[in-house]
Amino acid sequence: MASENREETERKPRGGVRFKPGLSGNPGGRPKRTPEELELIAACKQKAPAALNVIIRLMVRAKNERVRMDAALAILERGYGKPTQPISTPPDEPMEHGVSMSDLTQLLALFDAKVPKE
Repeated sequence: MASENREETERKPRGGVRFKPGLSGNPGGRPKRTPEELELIAACKQKAPAALNVIIRLMVRAKNERVRMDAALAILERGYGKPTQPISTPPDEPMEHGVSMSDLTQLLALFDAKVPKE
């Protein structure tokens, strides 16, 4: 039965309109927000100081260490963003995609040599 469904799906003609090269698939851009959406955003922003006070209170007074940690992380991530995850690989050992750091360094040097300086 599954193969019947697959065969049926494979026979379907491709739908939709193909975009012409060089033209945007969304020429009007992102739709404008509705008045209701703008009102909701404004209401949430009004409650933000109270929400932050709740998080601060949890960070300081919660008995559960995990709750305190999550509250502290919430404050830090909203203030400074999530920390980046650096990649460290020995210079001649391939990374996940099979390119070593030394290969990547050589490619970047070639690229830099070909890019005109401003």
